Amino acid sequence: MRMKLFFGILFLAVLGLLPVVYFQSKPTPFDESIKKNQFIIPVSKSDLKQMKEASTLLISCVDFRLRNETERLMRTQLHLTDDYDEVAMPGASLGLTQTGHPHWKETLEDIVALVEQLHKIKRIILLDHRDCGAYKLLIGGEYTKTKALETAIHRKNLLEAKAILEKKFPELKVYTMLIGLDGVVENFHGQESAEEKQPEADKPEKNEPETEKSKPETTQ
Repeated sequence: MRMKLFFGILFLAVLGLLPVVYFQSKPTPFDESIKKNQFIIPVSKSDLKQMKEASTLLISCVDFRLRNETERLMRTQLHLTDDYDEVAMPGASLGLTQTGHPHWKETLEDIVALVEQLHKIKRIILLDHRDCGAYKLLIGGEYTKTKALETAIHRKNLLEAKAILEKKFPELKVYTMLIGLDGVVENFHGQESAEEKQPEADKPEKNEPETEKSKPETTQ
């Protein structure tokens, strides 16, 4: 009886461990795919070899979460399929404005110059994104304390980066955008966003200089 009980418990223990061993040792799809010697990828156009120029350089962030969304923005909203180059840098616009890694700015400027020479680009799109880990590390975690503050900081850095590029490459047009994890993309044109604008009622009253008309009358 004891032997049966022992083997029964042992059997149940083995059954309990099987799923753990299975899932720990189960290869991922990448592990299986990387064993192949060749991959066949459908091409978007049959004349890719004849294409020599691209109109746009996209400077985006390295964040893995927005790869598909960035591609959809460029393809479906901006209509730039097979018409843009892309370079990814932590923080996107931060690559030009932060001072902790000065070689980032030099590298980006070198890339812009090279791509302009190679593909005759005519414009640059700077694409930041919300909830950016690089911004949190290089600027501080408090930057996402409110959505308005996050927007203001991104806008400031984007426009500063835009000014740097326009000064270095005056022949190129520079556009600045901010994409959220909800897919909403804000296109900055240099103006304040609605969130950043201070309501008129909250603005301090201006002290206008006293004029002859506004001076109080004196009695004689």
